[in-house]
Amino acid sequence: MTTADRPPHLRYPEIREAALADLAAFEKLSPDQVPDHQFALLRRQLDHAFANSPFYRDHWAQRHGTLRPGTVEELRTLPFTTKAELRGAYPFGLLAVGREELIRYGESTGTTGSPTSSMITYEDWIRGNVAVEQSVGHVLGPGDLAFIAIPYELAFASYDLDRALEQNGAAVVPVGTLSLVCPFERMVEMMWTVRPTALVCTPSRALRLYDMLKDTGRDPAEIGLRTFLYVGETCSPAKLEKIAALWGVRLSNAYGSTETNSLGLVCERGSLHLTEDRHLFEVIDPETTHPVPDGTAGELVITSLAGRAMPLLRYRSGDFVTVGAEPCACGSPRRVLSHHGRVSEQLIVGGQRINKLALEQTVLATEGAGLYWAAGVTGDRLEIRVEAEIEDPTALCAAVAERVTAEFGVPAAVAPIDRAQVRRAMDRMLKPGSLTIEDLEAVS
Repeated sequence: MTTADRPPHLRYPEIREAALADLAAFEKLSPDQVPDHQFALLRRQLDHAFANSPFYRDHWAQRHGTLRPGTVEELRTLPFTTKAELRGAYPFGLLAVGREELIRYGESTGTTGSPTSSMITYEDWIRGNVAVEQSVGHVLGPGDLAFIAIPYELAFASYDLDRALEQNGAAVVPVGTLSLVCPFERMVEMMWTVRPTALVCTPSRALRLYDMLKDTGRDPAEIGLRTFLYVGETCSPAKLEKIAALWGVRLSNAYGSTETNSLGLVCERGSLHLTEDRHLFEVIDPETTHPVPDGTAGELVITSLAGRAMPLLRYRSGDFVTVGAEPCACGSPRRVLSHHGRVSEQLIVGGQRINKLALEQTVLATEGAGLYWAAGVTGDRLEIRVEAEIEDPTALCAAVAERVTAEFGVPAAVAPIDRAQVRRAMDRMLKPGSLTIEDLEAVS
């Protein structure tokens, strides 16, 4: 049997070296050369999707099967793929290879509706993992002991980071989250005993673990944590600054989705770069669906360029982002991404849309604000709960209300938050960063 005839899982060194070479070649492109590279891959991807994906073959190929876009304008003549269509195609309607080629199958949490499936071949898995490995290698390596406190069940991200850290020489402790085997109380005890140097989890979970250590009379600084790699949750600069100051850590992050795996990876300068060697990205106005220019916030639309198992064409991610117009100082041709949360998480007050992350920044950046907050809408009024670090919570609430009204032009009713209530709510949530007043009331 020749090397080419061997199954992919027996060709790891070859696939890895090819992935590294392709990554290096992409990094040498100028920004002007990136579109030609992407559209050459896209034409091949369209052939594959229209021929082999039941969803795209049955719903798109007859109308668009001869189209091979060479520009973004031509690409925009294709329709969007929506989350509802992914749910309708569950579980194998988007599978474009034989099941014998699959190496991983996963599903979304289903917290916001019916689940969607995700599938990947071995070669695509390794190629994506090599990119993650190159990114996390900027901050973690030999001598590091990393607690990975995100779900391992049905997920790709935990295993992707797990493998990437291992390849960089870091030791991994797969504690997971909301686990009966390793509940938060055990995780805290392990952190105190094992002394990790790195923590991988959501920002809100990092705050909660800090609090739990303090509640046991321990000083979290004595653990010696050096790096916090946050994933799975968007976070305002104000909240990140509080976390970094509390733990005394440097910050890093990664961004992806269940359907695509990694989409944004950090460079040595700390910027989050789009994975433009494997995906083509657009940003649209979520209301009109018209394109917006770089530097303008909008919804991220993703077209896969290399994924064989589950190609996605113009997939509306539901993520509210800004793609930077200026190149990064690291020299990469990949554009820089800022993530502003989910489009669906925007608060509508009196007909006005308020970005929840922008609201978090205003609330937590108010002098005297603590670590926790929540918001909700009652009628035409914005309701906010906030923790006070000063002796006069009433003064803080008045200051937050004044700042919110000045910033967003809507009235706000602000009251102190009950930290015990916050803890009860967060400890039962898979994604505690989405904490709302309704979540608090559910555990009152």
